[in-house]
Amino acid sequence: MNNNNNIYDLVGKLCIELGARNQSGALRSVTNYLANTQNASRPTTRRDDEATIVAKIASILSQKSSRDLLLFQRLHNNLTSNMDLVPRTQILSFLLCMANSGREHRLPGDSSLLNSTKTTTNSVKKMIPKSFISRSATPPTSNTDSGLVPSKLPSYRASSAQPSSMIVRSSTFPGCEPLDQHDELVQDVLYALIGKQCKYLRKDVVSGGFKLEPAKKRSLSAQSAEMLLRLAELGFLHDQVVSFMDTKSEKYPLGLIGQGLVTAMRKELTQYYGMVARMQEQVNTSRSLGAKDGGRVTLMNLMVWVTYPLHRLTWLTRIADKCVDRKGGALMSAVYSFLCHGDHQVRGLAHELLQAMCLPLRHMLLRWLLDGEIEDPHSEFFIEILHDVTNDRLWHEKYRVRENLLPTFISTNLANKILVIGKSINFLKEVCQDKGAIGGREDFRICFEEQIDNLFSSVPDTRLHQQIDNFYLNTSKKVLQVIMGPHKLLEHLKAMRRYLLMGQGDFIGLLMESLKSQLDSPAKEVHCYNLSAIMDATIRMTNAQFDDPDILNHLEVQIMEPFDGDTGWDIFYLKYTVQGPVATMLEPCMPMYKMIFKPLWRIKRIEFVLMYKVWKDQMCNAKQFRAMASEMDGITYKLHLCTLEMMHFISEVQYYILFEVIECSWAALSERIGSASAIDDILRAHQDFLETIRYGIFLDADSDSLFAKLDTIFHEVMNLEAWQDKFYEVCFREWNARTAFEENVKKSEKVGKYGVTTEKRLERDQEMKIFKIDLSKFHKSLDHIRHSYETSVKQFLYELASSNDYNLQLFNIRLDFNEYYTKRDERLNVPLTYEYMRMSNMFQSSRNNSSRMSMSTSLHVN
Repeated sequence: MNNNNNIYDLVGKLCIELGARNQSGALRSVTNYLANTQNASRPTTRRDDEATIVAKIASILSQKSSRDLLLFQRLHNNLTSNMDLVPRTQILSFLLCMANSGREHRLPGDSSLLNSTKTTTNSVKKMIPKSFISRSATPPTSNTDSGLVPSKLPSYRASSAQPSSMIVRSSTFPGCEPLDQHDELVQDVLYALIGKQCKYLRKDVVSGGFKLEPAKKRSLSAQSAEMLLRLAELGFLHDQVVSFMDTKSEKYPLGLIGQGLVTAMRKELTQYYGMVARMQEQVNTSRSLGAKDGGRVTLMNLMVWVTYPLHRLTWLTRIADKCVDRKGGALMSAVYSFLCHGDHQVRGLAHELLQAMCLPLRHMLLRWLLDGEIEDPHSEFFIEILHDVTNDRLWHEKYRVRENLLPTFISTNLANKILVIGKSINFLKEVCQDKGAIGGREDFRICFEEQIDNLFSSVPDTRLHQQIDNFYLNTSKKVLQVIMGPHKLLEHLKAMRRYLLMGQGDFIGLLMESLKSQLDSPAKEVHCYNLSAIMDATIRMTNAQFDDPDILNHLEVQIMEPFDGDTGWDIFYLKYTVQGPVATMLEPCMPMYKMIFKPLWRIKRIEFVLMYKVWKDQMCNAKQFRAMASEMDGITYKLHLCTLEMMHFISEVQYYILFEVIECSWAALSERIGSASAIDDILRAHQDFLETIRYGIFLDADSDSLFAKLDTIFHEVMNLEAWQDKFYEVCFREWNARTAFEENVKKSEKVGKYGVTTEKRLERDQEMKIFKIDLSKFHKSLDHIRHSYETSVKQFLYELASSNDYNLQLFNIRLDFNEYYTKRDERLNVPLTYEYMRMSNMFQSSRNNSSRMSMSTSLHVN
């Protein structure tokens, strides 16, 4: 009883809403209808019933006013998008029955329809939602007064119908005229638009496009055949897009970004299907109105209606073709290239696709930028993690940018900033054990979620780019504070400069003097623990003892694997061991320190040999061998000259390396560290510092010949040391023999035996002859060493003078400041000086300019 009251209340409201002046008559008709159909059974509702009912209602309304017809079509479209098929059909059936009852109008041949209209009572209270009525209360204006269908098709972007139920042959509708050939052509075009073969259009097996059925082609005019093929082109484009989205197809894009592209294309096709459904509805409506009013849909109407979707699907197909065999950033780059197109519709289409594709990219970026995690199940993110790399190499090697997957709208600079942000978060969490929040995190997340489309903006100055820059600076500042504060990065750099780059002079000199006895031994007899004990004692005896003990604990003595014939000097080196976060930053640079330490240690050793051994021995032995001066002066004079030449050369080389190269480079490094805003700025400055030193001590690839000639000079210094040791050994043996002979003479005088025997005199004379022969040999060998040394120095100076580096040319002038070597070698003359090279270059450039001018003049004359 309550249900009936509710039903009648609803019916009363409906009659008040729709009945206008004749409300009582409408209510009486509805009451009679409900009384006769209340107990009727519910038949199965088909989509054909709905189309038939709509056609009948449209026929009734067209006889009254085109304005009412347009209003009904609009209300029916809204009802279609807000209600299921069964209640919608029941509502339409009820309304049709009321219209027939009010006008005493019956449609011929409508027995099936009357049966279907007897079961609407149970759905009356579901008729029309209030929001639907309010949206559709104002009918659209129209200038047409006839019952024809509107000439303008509803928007292509306004429907969500599905292709499985969009096209129905109008021949199944009761009361419609039989289809003629033109109606069949229109219906075939509608089938072709969704890729279905039909009576007149068949698919080509090879190309997949549509072609005319040969048997039917003769019955068509040339104009109709041409229009059919042009309209069928849209169906071919539809098939191409569907094939691209097929998961079993080879063209199907992989990964989450590819799925985002497919989702956007599916949405595009859904709107396309809605347009085709409305076209079918227009065709069915026009047929129900009949051909007498001239309202039939023609192929020309379809040509006009498909202009926009044809353009859109054409570019959608081209985009799909360009996206084949791509994934991740490469896939986005392919779509992004269409944003530069001159057609604004193509740009809009590409922008819509990119927005859908950026959703998975946004998720990956947020995970990386906020948490330092890579969530990339399909390997399409442009940042890659190497799981086999340990945390000691986290900063330099564990994460990297994959250039092949980097979207073109993300610049290399922006990609590096994104890489550094996530890398910094991982460094703080995993290495520094610092899990504190970074400033601006929440604002950055909100901006990223709301303005992700700014990522592919044509100008990288959007708010999103600014937020990335700000978050990059905040993250870098946090890392810089941690690594420079508690972990003392700058102090470690200073310690390596002092102990590995020979900056602590007193420590290096005393260490070398203390280690000499150990390092002169064969390499196999040198033990690391003995050297470590000597180094610790050296630290306690020099200013190094005042350094931070935590810094000194990182300094170690290491020996390399010895080879046959090596001494301790060849295998010894100092190592600075870094740990924790500092190791993560500096570990890749430690081999460079080892490579630089060896030549610096060798230069120090050469200086030590010349200053503290060769020259010292000469000064100490000069007084002792004063009695033998007449025999040794010729050799010792040349020895002094050769030693002084070597000392001057080694001193200048050492000054150039330690001061002009290392010290000046360290000053530049300190300045860059003071102005650094990120840890990468410090690391780049430190790497440039080491590279400058490597170039300054001739260890780069372009300076191999310079380093080889410098090594030859060092070898000649060591030969001089060995020669002097043998020379003084022979001199001491002769001096001892003479001293012993004189002592024997004195002893014999004391006992009354004057002189010596003839045998001893002959023996002494023979020893003196051998000594003189040895002196002549030493004289020749010294001349050979001097000549070899001078030749090596000349070659080294020639290489410096021929260098394009201005600093090396000035270094050549300093080594040969008095032109001592220039006067002895024709190659080291004026044409090799810097001034002449500059003049020569100016002369050559002037010659080139004059030749170009003469050539242009000749061309002009010709």
